[in-house]
Amino acid sequence: MLNPLIDEIFELILTQDTWMVHTLALKLQQQGSIGTLDAQPERDLFKRNFLIMNALYQLQQQLQPAQHLAIASLRITLTDAAPHSSVQHLDPLRDYYLDWQNYETSSDEIKGLLNDFWQRFAGDKKPQQALDSKTHNKLLQRWQLTKQCSLKDIQKRWRQLAMQYHPDKETGDTEKFKELKNEYEQLKASCSTVDN
Repeated sequence: MLNPLIDEIFELILTQDTWMVHTLALKLQQQGSIGTLDAQPERDLFKRNFLIMNALYQLQQQLQPAQHLAIASLRITLTDAAPHSSVQHLDPLRDYYLDWQNYETSSDEIKGLLNDFWQRFAGDKKPQQALDSKTHNKLLQRWQLTKQCSLKDIQKRWRQLAMQYHPDKETGDTEKFKELKNEYEQLKASCSTVDN
């Protein structure tokens, strides 16, 4: 079945170099191209993502061999095809989203998929080493946090700094943002070892 979102997604992809599934979903929603698909919020989200991923994989096949639509780790980019680029033969994720029977997945199956995703996501992250107390205290001072701060305080401060330095903001600074993100992960790791 031909996905009705293919043309609209293709037009959006032409307007900027990189997209993510959630930014595409938001844009499609703002344009009125996609509305509420299910009364249950988790099924609505699942169906919206399913339609977008299905459209992306159909579009990927349509664009070959002249162009390559890369769909990896929530990052979607359209480029001219490299001499030897082609759609991978084995791609379980593509196969899943191109199978329309998966669109009507039950709430229990969706919960299972989400649990599996978050367990794999947590397993993929490299554990941060806890900071020594001197470095930890210097970092807290630099972040304008007290020694008695909680994980919630660190998260709140991270969000403030991220909003200020995110590369998409006018005041953004890519290198500073990366540095702050690394410091945030270190502070979280140190905080969790202190809390335990």
